[in-house]
Amino acid sequence: MAVEMRLDRFLNAPRISRSGLLALVIFGLAFSSEAAEPPATDGPCALAPTLRAALQQRFGSSRVLKATDLFEDERGLFKVEHPGACPGLTTGRFFGSKERPAIALVLLDIEPRKNIRLVVARPAMSTWTLVELDEMDAGTTAVVSKDKAGTNGDPHSTTSRESTNEVIVLTSYETWRRVYAWNGRAFEALLRND
Repeated sequence: MAVEMRLDRFLNAPRISRSGLLALVIFGLAFSSEAAEPPATDGPCALAPTLRAALQQRFGSSRVLKATDLFEDERGLFKVEHPGACPGLTTGRFFGSKERPAIALVLLDIEPRKNIRLVVARPAMSTWTLVELDEMDAGTTAVVSKDKAGTNGDPHSTTSRESTNEVIVLTSYETWRRVYAWNGRAFEALLRND
């Protein structure tokens, strides 16, 4: 009998009309942070419009490294290690666990030098702070990823260094690996096995 009363109350309860529900959804989207910056259509390599503008202002015609920029064997290795990710972009808490996530990017110069850069974009109040970490020669293909805080070192060596934050890993498959960590003042190379 109690179940019948609850069911009866549910069936006779006032309902929101479709137009009312649509108005609530539109109202919610208008005040959400997601509506302020619609995502770009570059899939996993998409950048927020404000970040894209900051990069263009500082680096001109550079663009984010995409899977199509990798050699076929590198593309296959990357897809196995990082399914669905962008080889030129990773997000992490590189400045500490209490800081907003930052973005590490591999940028390709389109003209005239065609160099490759590793840049970290740190969100500020209404803009981005950009830090250049490394520059590579044209023809180099390197992918960026992150690793957790802890001991980072060369598995073929006895040297290792400790990091309290997530670290940025720059890898050129079958050639070299570089690990960068924030020390509180600047990024430092924890590992460079060129």
